[in-house]
Amino acid sequence: MKPTSIFIISLIVFCSLLFVPKQGYSDEIFLKNKDKISGEVLTLSKGILKISTPYSKSIELDKSQVKSLRTDHPVRVQLENGWSVKGKLNPTKDGLYSIKTTKSSRRAIIPFDEIVSINAPKVEPKNWKGKFFAGGTQQTGNTDRLTITFGGEGKLKLDTEEFEIKFRTIYTEEDDKITSRNTLGRGQYNHFFNEKWYGLLSLEALKDKFKNLNLRLAIGPGLGYVVWDDPIKNLKLEAGITYFSEDLKTGTDTQFMTGRFSGVFDYQFSENLSFKNKTILFPSFENVGEFTLRNEAGLSTRLAEAWSLNLSHILDYDNETPADVKAADSFLILALQYDF
Repeated sequence: MKPTSIFIISLIVFCSLLFVPKQGYSDEIFLKNKDKISGEVLTLSKGILKISTPYSKSIELDKSQVKSLRTDHPVRVQLENGWSVKGKLNPTKDGLYSIKTTKSSRRAIIPFDEIVSINAPKVEPKNWKGKFFAGGTQQTGNTDRLTITFGGEGKLKLDTEEFEIKFRTIYTEEDDKITSRNTLGRGQYNHFFNEKWYGLLSLEALKDKFKNLNLRLAIGPGLGYVVWDDPIKNLKLEAGITYFSEDLKTGTDTQFMTGRFSGVFDYQFSENLSFKNKTILFPSFENVGEFTLRNEAGLSTRLAEAWSLNLSHILDYDNETPADVKAADSFLILALQYDF
């Protein structure tokens, strides 16, 4: 056969392959108005289901209009609780779906209403996140009072390591006299042994002019346990020992060993409303019954994508103070917060 003939035959075969019909679409989408769409389920994101069909461009449907769907190919499904699985979706009954995972032969039963995304682009988690906050109040008239608070905190999370820092200062001036000046700095390093247990090293420094403190320093190791960690709620419990040092304005400076017990609880009520509470207790080993307690509770409501309004209450309690110093200091703070 001549080379020219071979070239012509090859060209004809190649061109014919270009026009071979594509493989048929076998996913089925059933709508609440009893319509049926055959195509390929591409994505479900932010309540919008995107479908590709052989007879038109991609179709976008509101999830609320979908009664059920069936996929003939594996899809990645994520639920409201953060659980994610990949497999073929098959409706069973009463809005429930059977999905056979691609990594095992097990089948899971999931409600359609709890599916928040299908094949959504993976969002790489930020290793570093934090926030800045600032607030204040001013009162004039019978009493002239000005209160200013500002600070920030950040968290760096790696595979098995976690670093946390926090800074906050509260300043109050009343009738041209400073009545409160409280500055707190805190840092913590966590090393995770597994998903639940981690070792830690914590450092805290407090300066409070009106609590007779030039500087209070607390540093020590500990052990932590993650009770809950999901998109809705988070609870961590920690215990350890701490070297406690107090440089006092008046009186004898003290250094001693204490215990350290801490609990951190977060709860996401809705997309725009969240609650956080952190409690730290330092019980003295040397003087039984002597302890220091701090509780920080905050309620945040989101105003925009990165901005929120935060109402927080801080209780600082020391049951062993000089006669002219009150045991408890309480702060109620309204601040504007920026998350990054």
